[in-house]
Amino acid sequence: MKDRPFEFRTTVVVSTLLGLVMALLIHFVVLSSPIIGWLKTIP
Repeated sequence: MKDRPFEFRTTVVVSTLLGLVMALLIHFVVLSSPIIGWLKTIP
């Protein structure tokens, strides 16, 4: 079992963090777009 290059837990944590970062990045890009510009209404 120790011949695997990455542990399962490490892979799960890294993929979860990458997914969260990508989701936040996409949300901020969409919110700052001129079509849906919600961020401009926040004082």
